[in-house]
Amino acid sequence: MSNPTDLLWRVNNEYQKRLTQVVTYLNLLEQLVLIQDEDDQLRTLAALQYALEQVQTLAQEHRAWRYKYYYESSDTKRMVQTSSAVHQALARFSRMRMQHEPQLNNLRALLDHVQRPDPRVTRVPTGDLWVMTEFAINDLRGFDRYMQDLTGV
Repeated sequence: MSNPTDLLWRVNNEYQKRLTQVVTYLNLLEQLVLIQDEDDQLRTLAALQYALEQVQTLAQEHRAWRYKYYYESSDTKRMVQTSSAVHQALARFSRMRMQHEPQLNNLRALLDHVQRPDPRVTRVPTGDLWVMTEFAINDLRGFDRYMQDLTGV
């Protein structure tokens, strides 16, 4: 099991990375759908824009958590070090994650029910951006598994 300070550092960085990845993919998908400019994709575009807004809200909540619990002060941006502050930050992170979970499940369901763009449009050198976005959202939804792996619980 990691020590609590190491756990806090890893949890913050990994969650930030996953949130950023989803935002990046949704932004790219939105641009690809806009370029396509087909009337039958208006619902898809609206869904992507809604999803992006929701994930950006989650990212803002994560940022607010960092400034309130993760950093000793917003000036130094030094991670908390005392045992009680670390445990409080981890507890608050867990609560925040629980609040994010339903929203992430709704976003995943939204993408499952919207007409996806033609795969030729979403194809990028690294794969299908639509599928990559679904995987990124699933990675974010499954963050608890990451935490369990870190803690060994």
